[in-house]
Amino acid sequence: MKNTLKFLILTIVFGLPISWYLFLQAFGQNQFQLSPVGMVGETCDLASGTLYILDTLVSGDEKLQLQRLVVQFTDNEWPYHYYSSSEVCFGDYNKFPLIFVGDNREILGNYKLSIEEIDRIIVEFDLFNHLRDRL
Repeated sequence: MKNTLKFLILTIVFGLPISWYLFLQAFGQNQFQLSPVGMVGETCDLASGTLYILDTLVSGDEKLQLQRLVVQFTDNEWPYHYYSSSEVCFGDYNKFPLIFVGDNREILGNYKLSIEEIDRIIVEFDLFNHLRDRL
């Protein structure tokens, strides 16, 4: 009786995760897509696949996060540009210090200078470049 119970418990503990993994491998699709949140103004000539750092007021911890971001982009040789927030290229998104412009003049993201947002932009930019290379 005890051996049967142990076998049943071990089968459930190890069998359920393995069967779930195999199910996802067989029927799951792992597709990521970065959806545009806006469009760049028609009169602006901006590069695609680039992060634009707007000259908004940066203070305290935000400076440290901006430095971390610039180091990460420099190390990976990802394109970024400093840009004047006085221009109207990004419309309502001009209030954000970071704007990610994808292909076809689409704004793929707008970010603040917090640790969570910097982590998010790094992951999204890496994903964008990975998907861009595959297509």
